[in-house]
Amino acid sequence: MSDNVRPEVNKKDRTRKSTKPKRSSKKARKDSLAITARGKTRHLSQDLLRGTYVVFDIETTGGNPERNGITEIFALRYKDGKVLDTFESMVNPLVPIPPIVRRMTGITNKMVKDAPLIEEVMPKFVEFIGNDVLVSHNTIGDMKFLRYFSGKVCGEMIANYYLCSHLLVEKLVSEAPDKSLKGLAEFFELPADSKLHRAKADAYLTLELLMCLQKRMTDAGLKTIVDGIRLQGDYESGLRLGWGIKAEEIQAIPRSSGVFYLYDYMGKMTYLSAASDLHREVKKLQRLSALPKQLLRAVLGSVKITYETTESSFAASILEAEGIAKSGLRFDPANWHQRTANFLYLKVEDDGYRLATGPLSENVAIALGPVRGGRDVTTLLEQYADLFESKLQKKGIKLGAKEGLLLQNFLRSKVGSAPSLLGRVAEFAGTLFSLPAAKALRQKLEAIPIPRELKSMNDCSAVIVVPPQDESEQSLLYGVASGLPCHAAITKTKYPECLSDEKSRKRIIAAIQKDTQKFQSSYRLLPQRESLIVNRLVWWTCFGPRHEDVKVFTVNSLKNFDPGLT
Repeated sequence: MSDNVRPEVNKKDRTRKSTKPKRSSKKARKDSLAITARGKTRHLSQDLLRGTYVVFDIETTGGNPERNGITEIFALRYKDGKVLDTFESMVNPLVPIPPIVRRMTGITNKMVKDAPLIEEVMPKFVEFIGNDVLVSHNTIGDMKFLRYFSGKVCGEMIANYYLCSHLLVEKLVSEAPDKSLKGLAEFFELPADSKLHRAKADAYLTLELLMCLQKRMTDAGLKTIVDGIRLQGDYESGLRLGWGIKAEEIQAIPRSSGVFYLYDYMGKMTYLSAASDLHREVKKLQRLSALPKQLLRAVLGSVKITYETTESSFAASILEAEGIAKSGLRFDPANWHQRTANFLYLKVEDDGYRLATGPLSENVAIALGPVRGGRDVTTLLEQYADLFESKLQKKGIKLGAKEGLLLQNFLRSKVGSAPSLLGRVAEFAGTLFSLPAAKALRQKLEAIPIPRELKSMNDCSAVIVVPPQDESEQSLLYGVASGLPCHAAITKTKYPECLSDEKSRKRIIAAIQKDTQKFQSSYRLLPQRESLIVNRLVWWTCFGPRHEDVKVFTVNSLKNFDPGLT
């Protein structure tokens, strides 16, 4: 086909058009353009400031390489503060350039009419970039086109490692209000060509931005190119490079119970987890394909690990909850390990309440459980949704302030908890509903049976006995009051002698009951830290003996303790 073919699709383009691959799903397209092989990495150990980079930009007719084409490519090779070489070419995309793209880039159909086709340009571009590290702004979007056309024209997709200035800006310059190239040029006061959205101007501006980011990275302690690639945190590069924590650091982690902490290059905690065997749990994270997406992102961006040992895996789970609340991490490892209890809970929100099931979160007003099966609880939610003329969604049932407060008081009364003072006054004063309406609604609620498993957290009061790791040591006794730690009942002592002794047993029971009554009589919303702890302690109280070498005694069973049954 001659070089003077117009970009508009016409009869002469039918042969070219027929070679277009069949349209695939979005996921399949994404997978087909991903590079997972490790490839050459020796050059990635170069000094961050002295490495060789190919800074580039492309202009296209749209966002999908299967239906659009490249109209312009510009690239420059940069090393040791100098531009060594450049590559520049217009490209005939063989499809019309949409008006919105013409206005944005200034590239018209006439300008690319006599330009070479991608079949001629791509091999030269692949030769120019070699194995050097590519740099652009929004590199992931650019790589879709480069890989699609390099695979189609050259028979092999470009597999270069890359630095994305946009991803690095998110990590290093979060304070920038506008993270576009133009916005960052203003933020850093960079010299910008008036012809932005043209490949050459954008590439040179990206180079200026790279220099700013290199300084920020070196100031943060990053030394090599691979450090920068890990910092940007994209899945593909992380999977290709593997975990950034050194093997000798992992090998030094003990096989005892405790909590380990992962950190990124900026010293920010990315993940923490309790473990009965720290070494074994950390090694599990090296099986990247088995990790959920949110955890995978944290692991791939981690380069440092620390740990704390504990006397038991039970103590580690409490330390884990406190660590998550303190750090603000969103991913709760207890959910992944399935070591958290699920509840039916009523949560206070800005514009009302939400009735839902699952682990507790902050601002929970009342929780019933733990939920063991789920079918009966789902039926209950469906009945409540019909009663309150609401819709049962994945996140539960949305209720207004009046309905939520009335339901809260009703549920408290059904499980033996004290209704809130605010709720009693508001309800009986008729400020929420008229008295007849409130009475009618309560009668309808009474007609809906509550599953037996839905008990108050006040029933989750017990003593958990953790046997010693060494026969010469004493057992650990942890008191749990309404799903929260009863610190007065935590002791290190001999078991079962401590519970066989009536005086000792009564002291423990009294301490737990005191904290249980305190929780029952108070009306408060659970903060995040306490919610996380309740999720774990109720799991240990109700399900722990199935999975761990622990014994659990409820307060009632302690009153009639028989040492012969231990």
